[in-house]
Amino acid sequence: MQIQAVNDAGNLVFFLFLLASVTLTVIVVYRKLRGRQIGKPGIALVACLCAYMAILLAVSFGSKTGPLALGTDKCFDDWCASVLGARSLPAAGGSPGTKAVAVTLRISNRARWAAFRPSQPRVTLALASGESIPPSNPAQREFEKQVGPQEDLAKRLVAGESFQTVSVFEVPAATRQASVVLLEGPSIVTRFLVGDENSFFHGKMVYPITVE
Repeated sequence: MQIQAVNDAGNLVFFLFLLASVTLTVIVVYRKLRGRQIGKPGIALVACLCAYMAILLAVSFGSKTGPLALGTDKCFDDWCASVLGARSLPAAGGSPGTKAVAVTLRISNRARWAAFRPSQPRVTLALASGESIPPSNPAQREFEKQVGPQEDLAKRLVAGESFQTVSVFEVPAATRQASVVLLEGPSIVTRFLVGDENSFFHGKMVYPITVE
């Protein structure tokens, strides 16, 4: 099973508003350099930006966080990622009051012909408290000492290729439930894409896990 995380309609809206904003900005700058009043173009530029932000926030506030079953591919165009499972690891010198959690991921390229390298793929753990936790470098190194190096999420894949890898997190010892969040794309760009999970206040499709 798979879901498509890329919102083509949102990308189109972003492109159209970006084109309009750039055009109006050029007109405003030109009029300013010529010593003329920016007048209607300036008002139109502000209105354009306000309208886009209103659409962005309306879509975000209308979205919801939803669960995905383990093994479901979350695809960003042809690059897909899935959470296969999670487990707590034996204590191995982590910070006091914490435990390590290993999350097994499957990464694949669903394209028929083209090789693909994802743009800034990332995985985090969302705790019930609302805290977002990135992978732990010390815990990852300790894990890899035992089982060997793990593949980078940003690895280039030829068409049809896939691999499994493990990301290790350090969470409070009392943690029993968490959610794995998978995202792809430059953060600074996707924050402003209508309908993108990384945009302001947007709900996310997450993988609930148990970390006893």
